[in-house]
Amino acid sequence: MVSFLEICRRAATGPIVAPDDFDMERFVPSLRNAIKKHGLQAPPKDVIIPWDDDLADRIYLAAKDFLVDTGCYCPDTNRVIMFTREELEESIHHAPTQCPLGEGKEAGFMRPRRPEDPQIPWCHVGGGIPVSSDEIASAVVEGYARIPHADSMSIPALTQLRGMPVQAGAPSEIYAAIQSVRMGRDSMRRAGRPGLPIINLLSSSASPMGVLAVTNREYGLRPSDGWLIVSLSELKLDYNVLNKTAAILSFGGNVGFAAGAIYGGFAGGVIGCAVLNAAYIMVGPLLVNATYHLLYSLHIAQSNSTAREVLTSVALGCQAVSRNMPFPYFDLGYTAAGTATPQLYWESAARIITDVVSGANIETVHPAKGILLDNYSPMEMLFDCEVAHAAAGMTRRDANEIVKALLAKYEPHLKNPPEGQRFQDCFNIDTLEPTPQHYEVYTNAKAELRQLGLPLRGG
Repeated sequence: MVSFLEICRRAATGPIVAPDDFDMERFVPSLRNAIKKHGLQAPPKDVIIPWDDDLADRIYLAAKDFLVDTGCYCPDTNRVIMFTREELEESIHHAPTQCPLGEGKEAGFMRPRRPEDPQIPWCHVGGGIPVSSDEIASAVVEGYARIPHADSMSIPALTQLRGMPVQAGAPSEIYAAIQSVRMGRDSMRRAGRPGLPIINLLSSSASPMGVLAVTNREYGLRPSDGWLIVSLSELKLDYNVLNKTAAILSFGGNVGFAAGAIYGGFAGGVIGCAVLNAAYIMVGPLLVNATYHLLYSLHIAQSNSTAREVLTSVALGCQAVSRNMPFPYFDLGYTAAGTATPQLYWESAARIITDVVSGANIETVHPAKGILLDNYSPMEMLFDCEVAHAAAGMTRRDANEIVKALLAKYEPHLKNPPEGQRFQDCFNIDTLEPTPQHYEVYTNAKAELRQLGLPLRGG
């Protein structure tokens, strides 16, 4: 097995390549060659969730060819991290088949799934969306922890401390990192679920210093949490990523590798993004000793994950890995519409259903592209989990018909979506209950999905 230290050595000694040359003379040609070699073609436009197992298997083979030919790039050294096919195959063979997370009553295992699998998916709840105050952050996380389907949590990004903006590289970043974890733990205790794992690492800090600041069980993250390492697009690992990985592995934490294809970028269209999504999931154990993967894929022009082409590329990438590599991973999507709008629920359902029937575990979908302050609530997170549970065991053909109907509702509005409401405007902060108007949007969305054939429980 290739050690992480060996990956670091290759980042410092591999072939020197200019950044643009890596993208245009290695990445793009290698991807095109792999697509051509395996005869890959996108399915018809009305097939959003394909059910062609042979196509999924060929995408998996193409992803391996592409990775071996391309390698990964370290921008700090302008060098390519190369590995052989044998090294990649060995890493895939020895990759973890489950990821232990959480403590006490909330301890569990994120496990791999297969397309159309009746196994209930792991449901990761929350998001690293920015919040305006500790009060909002605390209420949001407690609301998440009250969701009975929640298997793990994300904590939000603090934007200020006592009125002082949180800035990268400043002392405020370190304080925000520590405060965000403390706040998350306290909120989970109030909800009666102190053992829930936090697996998005630190939304309030992206630096190795922030990671080191919370490697303390007394006030920080635990080894049983998930320590997320976010790569750069596409196939790039800088020293920031490698330094954080070194600290996490030394601490004994679960390393999660986070990466996904950008539709319309260097990977191109549906098939290129499908190959890259599969490649990202399978390469994490080799590069950073990952025990799980977070897949996220975005549309380069619309910055959402619910466009028709993105859904198809994610479905194919997930099916390719789920059929051929028993490695735990989950998928995250971003809607165009904001909180407490019908469109948010339609988009969320389309993304969650696509994930579950394609063999993925799920993270609850982020409203309004994940960028608007305070723009999320536990209500849509509960809805996402209920949809995920209901979709388990559904066939891809049946799911495709439901997603087509949902796309007909929201696709015309993706470029001009409703902004929605802030948490404090659609939720009671004291009681952690939705407003009557927001609850009505939620119940109407569930009723619409039942009419489309999704076997949802409850009101």
